[in-house]
Amino acid sequence: MDVAIAGAGLIGRMLGRQLTREGYRVTVYEREPRERSTSSSYVAAAMLAPLSEYPDCEPAIWEMATTSLDAWPAILDELDVPYGIDGSLVVAHTQDASLLVKFRRTLHRAELSGVVDLTANELATLEPELADRFSSGLHLLGEGWLDNRVLLHALERECGEIRFECPVDPDRMHGDINVDCRGSDAADPELRGVRGEVVRVFAPDVRLNRPIRLMHPKYQLYVSPRPDNVYVIGATQIESGSTSPMTVRSALELLSAAYTLHAGFAEAEILELNVGVRPAFPDNLPRVQWRDGVLCVNGLYRHGYLIAPAVVQAAMDEIRAVCKYSLTASQ
Repeated sequence: MDVAIAGAGLIGRMLGRQLTREGYRVTVYEREPRERSTSSSYVAAAMLAPLSEYPDCEPAIWEMATTSLDAWPAILDELDVPYGIDGSLVVAHTQDASLLVKFRRTLHRAELSGVVDLTANELATLEPELADRFSSGLHLLGEGWLDNRVLLHALERECGEIRFECPVDPDRMHGDINVDCRGSDAADPELRGVRGEVVRVFAPDVRLNRPIRLMHPKYQLYVSPRPDNVYVIGATQIESGSTSPMTVRSALELLSAAYTLHAGFAEAEILELNVGVRPAFPDNLPRVQWRDGVLCVNGLYRHGYLIAPAVVQAAMDEIRAVCKYSLTASQ
């Protein structure tokens, strides 16, 4: 059976891989050229952090996130993608300590497992380069990160044929099953764009092993590690579908906050100032739904990597159900 997928972002590639593994013939259509990507899946920090997101996410997201976190290690090991699940740390400067207290109280009130209070000494034991910088913190067990660009490249080899520079209308694709995974480019009037801005730096003077979140009155800065002393720094969430370059204000805020976390970022080399637009529905929940004969998978908002395996599983359930019905009807 032939499956045509519009969009070679994270979901399009992961779904294509799973379909290929189950014997479907998959063709993925992507409007961008191979060597250039403006997709949010390419830009993302790719943190796997359900506890960090808990105060601001819906119960459905929490369930998908915890299910996906269990699934990720096997997927990443099979594809030989760098990742770490040694937990994440949450810290705050003295003037913002009340924000950390509020965050801690929210997690403890929910009686979630995996939330560990840290003294300054315990924090320094986990991340020695944060010694003497913070008086306390939180260790969120089981959280982590993955190298999204290595993942996307690995998925390309296993998700069927990708036809780059080939924009396509899902209504005019000719698969036995057609799937729309175009994210913000999908023609859905309910979708809106949520802009995120990130900085990638090479910081040889910094040795951080886990994702770090820095509480701040305006945003939560995150620093996500990558191999070879590369770090992704982000925080911004702007209600806009604009893909224009990052503003000076955003760059200054991100880099200044990173410097207050670790002085070694002062000598870091800026590799990229990048922007991604994440697709979101009004309720900020993903949707896997049939529309005019096309399976539409969209609306992952800022939770793309966090919930991707669960979303792909939901899409596969829909496709299997259709195939089973078609087989029964033909007999």
